[in-house]
Amino acid sequence: MLGRILAVSLQQAARSVALTLFPASFIALFAWATAGSQTGNTTDPIRASIWIWLGAHLIPFHLNISSQHLAGGLSTLPLGALIFPIWAIRKSFPKVKEVLPKVEGARFFFALSYSIIATSLALLSSSSGIKPLWYLVPLFTFPISYLATYDFKAAENRYMRFSLHALLFAWGIAGIILAISLIAHWSVLRDLGTVISPGIVGGVLFVAIQILYIPNAAFIALFYLTGVGFSLGAGTALGSTQFTVHGIPAIPLLASLPTGRHPLLTQSTLLLILFAIIALAPVWRENVRFKSRQFFAIRTSLLTLAIISLIAYLSSGELLTSEMNLVGLRWWKVSGYMSIGFTLALVVMVYIPALFQRIRNHE
Repeated sequence: MLGRILAVSLQQAARSVALTLFPASFIALFAWATAGSQTGNTTDPIRASIWIWLGAHLIPFHLNISSQHLAGGLSTLPLGALIFPIWAIRKSFPKVKEVLPKVEGARFFFALSYSIIATSLALLSSSSGIKPLWYLVPLFTFPISYLATYDFKAAENRYMRFSLHALLFAWGIAGIILAISLIAHWSVLRDLGTVISPGIVGGVLFVAIQILYIPNAAFIALFYLTGVGFSLGAGTALGSTQFTVHGIPAIPLLASLPTGRHPLLTQSTLLLILFAIIALAPVWRENVRFKSRQFFAIRTSLLTLAIISLIAYLSSGELLTSEMNLVGLRWWKVSGYMSIGFTLALVVMVYIPALFQRIRNHE
């Protein structure tokens, strides 16, 4: 029985990989064929397709591709690309569940098989210039493949669902403001696109990459608008009271950057408290007893805080050179602000009402 479970898990994990790796291979081969290659080595597009596939799982890379052979890294990867492996995993997992009705066991064996395949591909695709950090692959692929099969519609997850919906709503509002900023800085957007001059095929791929990076930019914009601020490389700071930028890379999405300080945004940190209150509103409304309200409020707060911190970490990082590290949010700073917001929300919605109730009971 165990052998059959492992065989089916490995087979379906391989199917999930193939559903996204084959399209990536086609893109890499097409781009290689149209752009040409100095070496004519067909292993280049094959490796590139694996790198695209690994990048869709947000796995960091070590780089040594500059003419001066200066080491760099690529850990700022597009959050939007995660939709493709998640889709492939959800398409393949039901077959594993048929063999092993115990869902948790099925998830574990599937995620384990998926991680083994991903780690093997990372090791096989390493080159002298680009090396996926293979030892980090299981830390990314196992949680992704495990959580992608999770059923968030279960009744016990209703509070987390509401909290995540609130986060997605705020994230979407930030995305709209990002789009407005891009339209307002259209001339800068056009100039940055002209600098690249990638050609027809390269232009299509470049636009696709920009679209996949929009969730990163929108999430960073969300915490800029709430006064937290972000960085655009070493020694930089963009926030409500700080504006230090040494230069803008030729990336059209960066046309949306602010152009100076906005001190009024320091007051918008109160929106983080408002968000925490909204996220905990169903807990406060549905649980009258103190112990129940406290348990679900703390649970929802900690899980939401962990998710926000993780997204902040994954949406930011190094971009090709050490001069472009850090690009994006400092996750620990985001965690600190959000911790304060949820702590105050817990005090207002859980502990102060409990205190008033105790006072009334003693009267």
